[in-house]
Amino acid sequence: MELLNKIIKFFSKLRIQILVLGIIGWGVALSIDRTYVEDYRNKSDEIFTNAKQFQMVRTKQENAAFIILSIFETGLFGLGIGFFVSLGFRVFKIKNTMLRKRMIWCWAAISYFCVTWWPHSTSHFLILTTGRSPIDNYITMETTFHWTLTFCSSTLAYFQYDLIQLMRDVAIMRKKMLSSGKEVDPLKQEWYKNYHYHSIVIGIIILAIAIPVAFHFDPLTPALERYQRFFYVTFHIVNSAVAAVGFAFAYAVTRTILLLPPSPGRKVSIISSIAITFLFIIQYIHPMVHVKTKLSMKNTIAIDYGFHVPIVLATGVLAFYQFRMMELATDDKSALSIAVRMRSDSKSASKGSSLKSADNASQSQSSNSNFSTSIQVDQLKSTTQPLDQSNNKNSIEMNELDTNAKDNINNSDNDSNNISIIIEKDYK
Repeated sequence: MELLNKIIKFFSKLRIQILVLGIIGWGVALSIDRTYVEDYRNKSDEIFTNAKQFQMVRTKQENAAFIILSIFETGLFGLGIGFFVSLGFRVFKIKNTMLRKRMIWCWAAISYFCVTWWPHSTSHFLILTTGRSPIDNYITMETTFHWTLTFCSSTLAYFQYDLIQLMRDVAIMRKKMLSSGKEVDPLKQEWYKNYHYHSIVIGIIILAIAIPVAFHFDPLTPALERYQRFFYVTFHIVNSAVAAVGFAFAYAVTRTILLLPPSPGRKVSIISSIAITFLFIIQYIHPMVHVKTKLSMKNTIAIDYGFHVPIVLATGVLAFYQFRMMELATDDKSALSIAVRMRSDSKSASKGSSLKSADNASQSQSSNSNFSTSIQVDQLKSTTQPLDQSNNKNSIEMNELDTNAKDNINNSDNDSNNISIIIEKDYK
């Protein structure tokens, strides 16, 4: 009985569950890939050979390269299965509502990225066996895989930036306390110092460049049907917009990370942000490479290792850090959970103060007009007091957390002396 309890306790660990399910998923997917899917690959090679009048025959080296690629892609598939199942039982149990919503979205996006990449990559071969025109096949691939991956990239970018903003807010609060209340947040200073506006300008500039470049390298042709023209134009505009968002995200997140103190958490933010930016920008280049590259076995392998493998690696990096975030989100005592509760409490206090002010203002309007001025002044004083108390409460809470952080210094040499670094240390 004791042995059984140890076994159950061992397999109840999140990392063990992901590992076991990942290995099972990887083994099943690799077996299918090397047998059933490989038959369809051979059929697509024959179609290429017959239609294009050149041999799509693999050498031993090229066949080995495809096997290695299959190991990468099916491994990512297995990781996605383990990630989806293991974290799925935990993500919906996160107590904090705001954090739970963010984790659910990120969990779904990462799982989709991992699970669908193997079918996505093999579909470039398998879709040729349908007998449809290459243009229709291209439209199918874009709408079913590329656009959905773009949506996942946007989701991850939004919540990644929101998480970095959470760390930034705590760091700014700390700096403001040290600067005697002087405003140190660029987002609250003059408009020309607001780097969110800068990122919007950068995005517009990149969009204005990316659209004509896309039409230059992949122009419309008279042979296209009307619906095919519609999709071609839509693809170029959407992919260009994705590239623009990628550059804007890169600028905004860089400016935000520069405000964070040096720490392991800052390094994690840099690595994960680079991965997200890469996934944005590659969505612009990736489809054009497939369309414009001359069909040959060497070019196919070059695209796989030049584009697909880096996408697999970037997705794996995001999956790892998302897994770490999930561990922290399910721990009520982690600094991440504490920081999110602080933000929620701050918003609730601000909302409550605003509602009370509005209620007092409506009461003052219904009072005697002869005394309206004095009453409004008295009510203004009465409404500002809760705001001051709320701010004092937040300040006291920050000081208490800061005091706890200092107490942690006395107990451990690895702890930091401010809240932002405590948060960032959780991501190590």
